[in-house]
This record gives sequence, structure tokens and C-alpha cells, in this order.
Amino acid sequence: MESHRPNTTIHTYKQLQQQDHDDEEEVEEQNNEILKTRISNHPLYGVLLQAHLDCLKVGEISKLEREVKIDEMKAREKQKLDMLSQSELDLFMEAYCLSLGKLKEAMVEPQQKSMAFINNMHSQLREITAPSSEPAPPSASSSHCNFTTN
Repeated sequence: MESHRPNTTIHTYKQLQQQDHDDEEEVEEQNNEILKTRISNHPLYGVLLQAHLDCLKVGEISKLEREVKIDEMKAREKQKLDMLSQSELDLFMEAYCLSLGKLKEAMVEPQQKSMAFINNMHSQLREITAPSSEPAPPSASSSHCNFTTN
């Protein structure tokens, strides 16, 4: 019967370890939920969300409309932010918004250059393939490729 006792002790020890692990996971999950709630209720959350969406929408046609909405949101959020103290979450939210803004700018520039190149090539192809009754005089755009970088 003595040999049974160490197995019971080991089994009980493993149960306690598992219970401690489960308790730690539960506390971590609760902390994560509290953090998510703090972030979603933060005054800069709207700006952060819009900046994220802007990164995802690079190349969308309604750019002017988005910029107007962003400017309005930034003005409202700045008023709210001025009333609050600078906590670590405030600093994080500001830094993250700035980072997303810079990311969007970095994504937009190459796309604009690519679109300009594609539009130029498309125009040149239309000129080359357009049926005409008279031979077209040689022009600068059809005789060689113009690669322009802005």
C-alpha cells in the first residue's frame, strides 16, 4: 500500500500544477479583456482605427472624402486628448497612429508611381493600336518610352 501513496501524491501535485496554470490563464485573459476595453474606449481609438483602415484602402478612389473625415475626426480627438493627462496608453495610441500614418504614406507613393507608369503605357498602347486612315506623324510619346519619376 505504501507504493500507492507516492503515485497519489504525484497525481495531486500534477492537479495543483494544472489548477495554477488554469488560474494564470484566466487572470491573463481577464487582463487582456481589460486592456482591450481600455483601448477601445480611448479617445484616440477612432483615429487609430481610421488610420488602420486608410492603410488597407490605399488606392481607393474616394481619397478626398476620407481625408475630410479624417481631418474632422482628428480635430474632435485632439479636443478630447487636450482634456486628458498623458498616460502610457495615450502615448502608445499617439505613436501607433503616427506609425500607421507613415506606413500609409510609404504605401501610397510607390502605388502612385506605378499607376502613372501603367497609365502612360496604356496611353502609348492605345496610340499604337488605334486604327487610323492616315499614317500618324511620329510623336515623342510613341517613338520611345518615357519613364517619369515624381
